Amino acid sequence: MRRAMATTLLLAALPAHAASDATGGVLTVLSSLVLILGGFVAVAWVVRRYLPGLGGQGNVKVVGSAAVGARERVVIVEVDDTWLLLGVGGGNVRLLHTLPKPVRTPSATESAR
Repeated sequence: MRRAMATTLLLAALPAHAASDATGGVLTVLSSLVLILGGFVAVAWVVRRYLPGLGGQGNVKVVGSAAVGARERVVIVEVDDTWLLLGVGGGNVRLLHTLPKPVRTPSATESAR
């Protein structure tokens, strides 16, 4: 009698135990996924925060640009202390003019402030 009752209780508890095992497995996989994705986000943040040279423009800065046609643009690019006037369009880039970086002097409106 005891053995039959123990077997019945064991069989009744088996599906519940199997269900909690499956739930535990899913929770383990999800928590691992969250940790891995969180690690990627943390590494990207650290690189962006503490290694700014990797994602920045470096020594090249776009000062300004203007559209001169449907696909053509004129772009001023600063490299060190030189400005380059570039013509961009049709799959190519051409150097139009080179000039030294202008020295910025305060204008009348800036000095009035």
